[in-house]
Amino acid sequence: MDVKTTFLHGDLKERIYMYAMVCTRPNLAHVVSQVCKYMSKPGRHHWEAVKWIFRYLKGTVGHGTIFGSQQNDPLVVGYVDSDYAGDLDDRRSTTRYVFTLGGGPICWKSTVQSIVVLSTTKVEYVAVAEATKEALWLNGLSRNLVLSKVELVAL
Repeated sequence: MDVKTTFLHGDLKERIYMYAMVCTRPNLAHVVSQVCKYMSKPGRHHWEAVKWIFRYLKGTVGHGTIFGSQQNDPLVVGYVDSDYAGDLDDRRSTTRYVFTLGGGPICWKSTVQSIVVLSTTKVEYVAVAEATKEALWLNGLSRNLVLSKVELVAL
């Protein structure tokens, strides 16, 4: 795969590949999203970042998500965090959350908030609200799948 072609004129195959990196390798989600911001006009350091991502992928092909089996009661545990005005262009904050089952991630998201807030408290409230919506959806999913042994815990 030609990095330059993928980065500048990516066709559907390359876009799916980038999507797969973000959706199947949570450790790359942040760096890929940062590089994708500059796809329309990349600089030399952006090229170096993309090359680093591909070198990292080549070296960690055998790595994956592990779900532990040592827990008798499977719990879905949620973690949520946010930064305050972390986007330097428009000062919007980023919300991140991850839900784990048996120690392995089952659902995660990192997104820039749609509003600009003036306090760190409000940033945290917005982040917790987003994570709570996802927790409620996961709770409904576990009920629909009749996973009675799976329990959700508070964030």
